[in-house]
Amino acid sequence: MPRHKITDTEKAKNLQVDVDGAMDLDEMEDLLLGIASDLSLVLSHTTTLSKKKYPGNRHWHFKEDVKTKGCLDVTYWPDGSLLWITIRHYEPEWVHVTGCEIRELLKRKLGAQVC
Repeated sequence: MPRHKITDTEKAKNLQVDVDGAMDLDEMEDLLLGIASDLSLVLSHTTTLSKKKYPGNRHWHFKEDVKTKGCLDVTYWPDGSLLWITIRHYEPEWVHVTGCEIRELLKRKLGAQVC
């Protein structure tokens, strides 16, 4: 099966994290909530993206706090073996910095689980 890829858009860059799809949605959510806690982020919203394009996905919104401007989006689609962090170009600097930090932490933690 060909590997799925998320591409950047005019409005946002997407940081893809290699996953094998073995974790279910709740396991990935637990991992993300732990990382968010380590970075002092709060989960502001959980939803899904297009159910037709990414059936069975989960999409999270993280913020520095509920009143802070900006939102960091993370999406996991286990059936497509995809996890990506969306950073819209207009978001404040904390979103750009934290998005990269989350990606690196996910890579480390997911890599540790594979070994």
